[in-house]
Amino acid sequence: MTKEEVFEFITKNPIFSLATTDGNQPHTRMMMICRADEDGILFSTGRDKDVNKQLQANQAVEMCFFAPGDENREVRVEGKVEMFDDLELKKIIVKDFPFLKPWIELQGYEAMVPYILKNGRATTWTMSKAFEPKEYIQL
Repeated sequence: MTKEEVFEFITKNPIFSLATTDGNQPHTRMMMICRADEDGILFSTGRDKDVNKQLQANQAVEMCFFAPGDENREVRVEGKVEMFDDLELKKIIVKDFPFLKPWIELQGYEAMVPYILKNGRATTWTMSKAFEPKEYIQL
């Protein structure tokens, strides 16, 4: 896959598993991207969530995107995230994901914490190529 194909795959399959750590304990949960393009992979979480606390302590993550039916293709992206605290961006996220609106109306925009992964690297996996050496795509 090319870098552009990775971003296209992620955009078509926006639900992903995010792996973080808390000390020596790994944690994973399902998340949804806000966007994925040349600027990075953007997602958000809540200020009081464990995932935010874990990302504040250790910005290294791995994201796993999956598409059943596309050879059961998996795209894993590793790298470091950074907080992207911008009010206009938060407003766009709430507009694009209306299920967040009641939460923001109750808690305010400061309750939302966007993160972006820039300059990560991706690798793909399919059942048919499971035993081939990994190839990495710089994002």
